Amino acid sequence: MMKRLFDWMVPPGAGDVLGMNRRNVEFVLTRNPRRHFAIANDKLLAKKILREAGVAVADTLTTFESFFDVGQIETRLEGLEEFAIKPAHGSGGRGILVITEREGGRFKTAGGRWLEAEALRRHIADIVYGVYSLDRGDVAIVEPRLVPHPFFAALFKDGLSDIRVIVIDDVAALCMVRVPTKASDGKANLHQGGLGLAVDLETGQIERARWKGALITHHPDNGAPVVGLTVPCWGEIVSLAERASKAVPLDYLGVDLVIDARLGPLVLEINIRPGLEIQNVTGVPLRRRLVEKARERS
Repeated sequence: MMKRLFDWMVPPGAGDVLGMNRRNVEFVLTRNPRRHFAIANDKLLAKKILREAGVAVADTLTTFESFFDVGQIETRLEGLEEFAIKPAHGSGGRGILVITEREGGRFKTAGGRWLEAEALRRHIADIVYGVYSLDRGDVAIVEPRLVPHPFFAALFKDGLSDIRVIVIDDVAALCMVRVPTKASDGKANLHQGGLGLAVDLETGQIERARWKGALITHHPDNGAPVVGLTVPCWGEIVSLAERASKAVPLDYLGVDLVIDARLGPLVLEINIRPGLEIQNVTGVPLRRRLVEKARERS
């Protein structure tokens, strides 16, 4: 009786929108066995499994696993002019630092700031200490700096845009592109001021754009048009996201990909609790879409 009363009080269609609790109960926990959470939560482990399955991922140049390693920063980073540093167990983009230029012991970030070597050392030490992970020490991963495909470089040349594909039961369900802005300090993070682009799953065409809670048609920094453009390599992007899902024993994922100018599409990471902002960017209720795709699969 109480359930029927509650259903009567919910506006039509409201049950199609996915909230955090419902996401966890209906999709994360039912399709992702807890014993396999570590695969998605550990970027190094995920990269190993994906690479062994033939899924393209970024190389690992070196890792800092202890404070002893941090003390060897000069040796570990010798000869590296451009690179990215990220925590193995981080989430939401926290702790990621992209270096685009180097002058001796100074390093320039994707946001245009210059860091002295000691500041870089402290950042890596913070990662190892566990500042960007939950209740644990961590590993700092150093990867090559990826070069944006010309399509994305035309939108924002000093940061790396990424593509988020929600996959259920190994089938792509919904997708968006996240583009850096000056407000986001060159990071493709929507909550920090990044630009979200809704992409048609079948064609790769950008259907709408959202920035800071408002719908727009052009990049807020350089005025470049975004709505109506078609993302390159789209068929390969969707296929790669679905192959990444098949490579792991997890059936509800957010797969994050990039298109490197030299290497083509790559998987950056997988996420068992992908954020829900994609609904605001695309205007598509996620629960309804997931149910539809799961039915198609069955």
